[in-house]
This record gives sequence, structure tokens and C-alpha cells, in this order.
Amino acid sequence: MTEKRQKTILSSQINRHLENHQILCDSQHGFRQRRLCETQLVSTITDFINTIEGKGQCDVILLDFSKAFDKVSHELLMQKLSRYGINAQVHQWISSFLANRTQQVVVDGVSSEKGAVTSGVPQGSVLGPLLFLLFINDLPTYTKHSHIRLFADDCMLYREINSDEDRHKLQTDLDGLLKWEQDWKMQFHPEKCVQLSITLKKKPTETSYYMRNHQLEKTNSAKYLGITISSNLSWTPHIDAITSRAYSKLAFLQRNISHCPRQTKVLAYQSLIRPKLEYSVSVWDPHTKKDTARVEGVQRKAARFVTGDYGRESSVTTMLDELEWPPLQQRRRELKLTLFHKAYNNDVDINIPLAINTRSASHKFLIPSSRTNHHLYSFYPSTVRMWNLLPGEAVQSDTTDQFKTSLKSIQLK
Repeated sequence: MTEKRQKTILSSQINRHLENHQILCDSQHGFRQRRLCETQLVSTITDFINTIEGKGQCDVILLDFSKAFDKVSHELLMQKLSRYGINAQVHQWISSFLANRTQQVVVDGVSSEKGAVTSGVPQGSVLGPLLFLLFINDLPTYTKHSHIRLFADDCMLYREINSDEDRHKLQTDLDGLLKWEQDWKMQFHPEKCVQLSITLKKKPTETSYYMRNHQLEKTNSAKYLGITISSNLSWTPHIDAITSRAYSKLAFLQRNISHCPRQTKVLAYQSLIRPKLEYSVSVWDPHTKKDTARVEGVQRKAARFVTGDYGRESSVTTMLDELEWPPLQQRRRELKLTLFHKAYNNDVDINIPLAINTRSASHKFLIPSSRTNHHLYSFYPSTVRMWNLLPGEAVQSDTTDQFKTSLKSIQLK
């Protein structure tokens, strides 16, 4: 049996053990079945929006590990594996897998002496990420008062702030994470950690948070799992970023493959550009005409590139019809409904925080009232309004693919 095959089998065995005994913390969404970047983002942003809806303020700290995967102590990792009930045979195999590793530095053809590697989980293998999850798994136990979100080594700590006591509790939990860092020989990078206050208040409560006597940088926006989150939860900065990157990529394609067949250019757009415009759309789907038009503008320019028609009198709408490219807004609606369908069928691990409407069809939910547009157009309220209009046969589709197919024949609003 090859070593790669052994790692795959061991990974499956460990995962079954972890799931059967519910060992992995609920805060962790990285490298786990039924959990995605998008599910983590939906849950997190929903918390922020609920705070805004209640006229509150949420202070958020985004933490940066220093070389997280490389700093995992082998000795301490083996201690944690024993604590989590990993059987002796698997424990011994992992110990052998990590042991006897060496490294050396080569400069201008001159090699240093080999040194023993006593820390770090190998990246690029199926076991590496799993071992890291186990090592970081107890991090949330060092916090008592605040929410913590983990996606592999991406870490976020936040709490609603209504008083000095709330600010003190958030700082206390931040200190708790530093205690974990010391206990397990890991290291945060305070200079790269930032704090963000999410609120619509005209006069937000100003607070400074510290790590090892270093005052964290305050910012009005920060990127988390590829999404730009602003202090007022406007998605315009995120749309600025993704459309800018999309136009840059489109310009690259125009310079390099304009001479290629149409199908090649279609494939390039659909694989290199459109995914950038649709990543985690359940979180940031724009509701203003301006932002919607800016995203559509990328696809309209791509249509000219693919067809090679830059004439001023040419109809881009006709080009889009010819290419059979639906508006990106329509695709976003389908993507949101598909995620909701997965949640409805427990295919992804997020809870739907809405009640079933017992006076109507069994699949319909009560639509929550909204005080702000942030809440009105957020994932759950906006998606459930579409969901409730779907025919029962579409909702009851046995598979995600069947559900997607059924959406193609429905006019979404």
C-alpha cells in the first residue's frame, strides 16, 4: 500500500472518530464536511447584521497567526491526539510520519548541515490540515464571553458592545487567546491583527484593544475569507475590489487570447472571471441599481471580448442572448436559493433561523420584519422571500442538481 493511500485511510478513520464523538469545535469550518467558506461567512455576517438591526455595535478582532502550520509542536500535537482518544496504532503511525524529518538551507550551491524538524504539519497532504484542526481545536475554550470563528488558521473574535463591561470581556477573551498561544507554543502576529467596529451609530463607542501591550490597528474595512467587510456593512468596497480584479483579468485575456476560437474565450471567462464575481454571493448580493450594474458591466464587456464585436451600434443584450449568458443577478438568485436548499436538507451545516409558516405550504417560512435595508436584503430574509414563491415540487427535489434544473424553468423575482 502506498504512503498516500495510507494517509487517506488514516484521515478517513480519524474523521469518523471525530464526527462520531463530536470532538471538533463548532467554531471551526475549515476542512470539514458540510462546511464551507460561504457557510462560515453567512453565519458570521448574520450575527453582525442582527447587531445592526438592534441598533447596536459589534467590535471585531481579526487575528493573524505567524506561520501557523509550521509552528505546530510535534510533541504537543501527540499529547492532544491522545487526549482526543486517537487509538494507539494510529497515534504511533502519525508519530512515525512526523518523526525523522530534516531541513537544510542552500545558498549559492552551498548547503548547511541538516537540522531536525520538531514542529510543523506537512502541507500538501490529506493529513496535514486535519492534524492542524486537532491542534487548534481547544482554542475556543480559552474564551468565555465572545464569539470566535475559525476557518483553519483564519481566526475572528467578536462581541456586541453595549457597555464598558462588554469591552472588558472582549479584551479578556483576547488575553485568553494569548494564554493559549503561550501554552501551546504558537504565535500571533499583533502587528497584522486589526480591530473593526461594525455599527450604524453616528458616534460609535471608541475602544482600543491590545495584544502583548501592542495596540491593535483600527480599520474601517478588512478582508475575511476573501470578502471585504466594512464598518457599516456596505458591500460597495467589496464590489469595488472584485470588479477591479475582474477587469484586470479580462484585460489580460484580451491581450493574450483575442485570436483564439470563441469557445476558448467563453471557457476563459467562465473559469477565470465569473467565479470571482460569484464567490460567496449569498453574503454580499447587491440590492442597489448602481452596484448591480457595476457587476453586470464586467459580463457585458466580456461579451464584447468573446464575440469580438466592439461596434458602438452593436447590442450587447443581443450578444448575451446569443451566448446564452443570463444576467449575473439571476445567477446570484439561483446560487442563494441553492445554498438555502442545501441548508433546508441539511447538506450544509448552517441553521435556518426562521420559523415555518404553519398556515401555508409546509416548505414556506415566516418572513422576518426588517428595520434596516441591511437586514431586509441579507441572506435569510431576501432568500426566503424567493423560496416561499417556489412550487412545492421544486423545493422537494431529491438532489441539488435536480433543484438547480427546476430553477431554470422558474421566473425568479
